[in-house]
Amino acid sequence: MNPVKNKSMSLTVALIIVAIFNLVVFVIPFNRGGGFWSGYTFSMLAIVLTVLVSAYAFKHEGIKSKIYGLPLISLVWRYLIIQLILGLMQMFLDFIPVPFQYGLVVNAILLGLCLIWLIAVETGKDEIIRIDEKVKEKTFYIKSLQIDVEGLAERTSDEPSKKARKDLAETIRYSDPMSNPQLATIENKIEIGIANLCKTTDSTGIMNYCNELQQLLAERNRKCKVFKEF
Repeated sequence: MNPVKNKSMSLTVALIIVAIFNLVVFVIPFNRGGGFWSGYTFSMLAIVLTVLVSAYAFKHEGIKSKIYGLPLISLVWRYLIIQLILGLMQMFLDFIPVPFQYGLVVNAILLGLCLIWLIAVETGKDEIIRIDEKVKEKTFYIKSLQIDVEGLAERTSDEPSKKARKDLAETIRYSDPMSNPQLATIENKIEIGIANLCKTTDSTGIMNYCNELQQLLAERNRKCKVFKEF
């Protein structure tokens, strides 16, 4: 679903809620004092905020972006429901001789808490996205090596050489996917070894490079395990 359609749906739902809410509010003979207008104003603000947050949460393309936006949607809709109930209660009970300022303060606190939670959720979402992108960058190294070696194996006709390359691709596949700046030296050696393997056509050379790379990958996996313990 594209962002324009999401915004249109949010606006449509909001207009329906506004229509029903105003119908209830202005058809029922409420006492229209300070409590009434306090409840009505903050309820309308809650509806507007819900529309804006809904449109913002789903403005990006992609399934992940929409999933990341779900907590925002959930939070703002809960606030809307609570505020509508509170607002209707304030309007209905406006005949009670209680200063409307009390209701005004309650509404303002509720709105403030909602805004704070929305900011906190959005900050957490940004951090999750940042970590997700960082993980993608770190895992790209192993995935690219695996693709290269698998391609070499498919193009190899000599059975022993083909098996050695397939075994190497399998080792890469199950290697620790996370990279680390401290692995730069050994990963550079692995890249050089893969480059040499791509250039080699004789069976002996292929077997030697595959064995060497198996040892380098084993060493890299051991170092990855050590780095994770600290």
